[in-house]
Amino acid sequence: MLMTTVVAVALGLAPVKPDGTVAPSRDNYAAIVGRYSQTIDPGGTKHVRGYDRLTGAPYDVSIDKNGNVEGTVGSWYIKFHVKDAA
Repeated sequence: MLMTTVVAVALGLAPVKPDGTVAPSRDNYAAIVGRYSQTIDPGGTKHVRGYDRLTGAPYDVSIDKNGNVEGTVGSWYIKFHVKDAA
């Protein structure tokens, strides 16, 4: 799972197709998303924190082992599920 793509979806920067897949980017998602910090807690949940480069809003997103993503982006609460492409 590419963490920068997950963050790009959470920030609304990566378009998600109707079938739930993320459209490939002509640009590099890492360049669009910028820097963030990532930690993993003892239970295996990944925590990603940073600031939206476009709006300056802080984000705090958690991704559990099952691919459930939830957190906040500015004043927005987000929740979705991710999985690696087959």
